[in-house]
Amino acid sequence: MNSNPPALPSSYKLVPAAEISQRLALAQKSLAEAEFDGLIVLHNIDRYYFTGTLQDGILWLPAQGVPVFWVRRSLARARQESPLTEIRPQPEESSSLQSELRSVIRPRSRVGLELDVVPARVAARFQRLLPESCRISDAAPLIRSIRSCKSPYEISCIKKAAAVMDQVMNHAALILKAGISEVELMAELEHEARRLGHLGIVRMRGWNSELFFGHTISGADAARRGYLDSPTNGLGLSPAFPQGASHNLIQEGVPVSIDFMVNCEGYLADLTRMFCLNAPQESFCRAHKDLLALNQALVAALRPGTKSGEIFTLARQLAREFGFADYFLGHGSDQVSFVGHGVGLEVDEFPFIARNNPMPLKTGMVVALEPKLTFPPGHHAPSPYSGIAPSAITTETTYLITDDTTIPLSQIPEKIKILISSH
Repeated sequence: MNSNPPALPSSYKLVPAAEISQRLALAQKSLAEAEFDGLIVLHNIDRYYFTGTLQDGILWLPAQGVPVFWVRRSLARARQESPLTEIRPQPEESSSLQSELRSVIRPRSRVGLELDVVPARVAARFQRLLPESCRISDAAPLIRSIRSCKSPYEISCIKKAAAVMDQVMNHAALILKAGISEVELMAELEHEARRLGHLGIVRMRGWNSELFFGHTISGADAARRGYLDSPTNGLGLSPAFPQGASHNLIQEGVPVSIDFMVNCEGYLADLTRMFCLNAPQESFCRAHKDLLALNQALVAALRPGTKSGEIFTLARQLAREFGFADYFLGHGSDQVSFVGHGVGLEVDEFPFIARNNPMPLKTGMVVALEPKLTFPPGHHAPSPYSGIAPSAITTETTYLITDDTTIPLSQIPEKIKILISSH
C-alpha cells in the first residue's frame, strides 16, 4: 500500500520554508541568551509556529543544532507540510521515547517547557523521561515574546483576515433588520465568514478562556458582566456558555455591538463595530464619539519603546477626564485590567495593554485596542451620559505598529453605522 498522502491542492497554503527557518534561528538565539539548552514544544500552536504543521508530536528545539520532531499522528502528513529535516515517528513505548529523548538531550540540561499550558502530569512525565539532573523551566514567556513581533509573512496573513472581516461587517449592514435575533444575526455572519475563508476556529491560550467567532449583543444584556476576561460578555444562550449572542431580538433605535474575529491561514484579526436601525439616542452618540476620541489618543501612543502599561494608564486617565471611568472596561468589581491585546495565531498574545505591564512595544507587533463602555440598568453615570439606556458602547480595531506610525488593518469606519429601517 502506498503510504504517501495525496498531493495538496494549490488552495492549501503551506508556511514558507524560509519563514520556518527564520523562526528557528530566532528561537535558538533567544534560548542561548536565556541560558536554555533547548526547548520541548508540546502546545499545538507553538508547535505549528516552529514546524509549519499541526500534526501531533514532540518537537525538540536545541539552542544549537538540528531540531528533531517526533510525530505521533500523522507522520506522512507532517513530512508533507513541514520543511524540517529531522521528522521521525514518535515511539509508542515510554522506554523507547526515553531513549530517543536521551539520544539528543544531554544530562544536566536546562530544558524549556510551556508550563502555562502543559498539564502538570505531562510535565512530570517528561521530567522522568529526560536524562538525569535535567531541569525543566518555564519557557512560555520566551516563546510568547518571540511570537509577539510578526514577520512580513504573518502580517500578510493578518491583513487577509482583516479584509475578510471588513466584508463580514459590510454584510452585517445588509442583513440587519428589526425582529431578527442576535443569534440569528451572528449565524448569518459566521456563514459569510466561513464562505470567505475563515478557518472556523478562534484560538485562545489563557487557562479556561474560550471563545467562538465573537459576540453580537444589544440592549441591556450587552452590558451584562460574565466570566470571560473581556470588556463585554453578553448573555449567551445558556449558563454552559454564558457569553455572546442570545435570543434577544434586534430592535429599532437599540444599538448592536458586533465583536468578530476572522482566522485566515491560522492568523486572526479582531474588530468591533456598532450598528443601529435608525438613529440611537443622542447621549449614546455622544458617548461613542468620546470613546473614539479616547481610542485615537491611545493609537497615537502606540509607538515602539512605549511600555504597554503606560498605554493602559493613559486610557484610565482619559476615561476619568471624559467622566465615564466607572463604566470603562466593564463596571463595578468586574472591570477588566487591560484595554488591548496582541493578535496573531491566538487572540491573547503578547503584548497585553494592561495595568503595570512593563513590556515595551516593538515594531512588528499587532495589537487590537478595545476600549469599551458598559452602562448597566440603574446606572448613575454623570451628564452627558446620564440618560443612556442600558447598553454597551464599543469599538475595536487591529493595528500594526511600525517604526514611525500605527496602521489600522481594517478599513471599516469606526463611527456607528446607522441603517434606515423599512418599517
